[in-house]
Amino acid sequence: MIYSVRLFAMLSEQLGAQVNVELSTPVSAQAVRAAVIRKYPQVRADIVRSAVAINQNFVNDEIYLPDDIEEIALIPPVSGG
Repeated sequence: MIYSVRLFAMLSEQLGAQVNVELSTPVSAQAVRAAVIRKYPQVRADIVRSAVAINQNFVNDEIYLPDDIEEIALIPPVSGG
């Protein structure tokens, strides 16, 4: 199934505000990262460190079925001063 993944910070600067990736079900944070890395290996280091949010909730080991997913986002670590 094809999903849109919203990107933030440096990822959105490099790839745009969102990307489409194919994910099998059930969907997990690890699967989201792996799918984006497969399509955009040049930003692997940033994706590996990024948090995954599904439906505006940060997720780690949780899994989601397609009907439960309204939004997927990758949020890279942000530093500031």
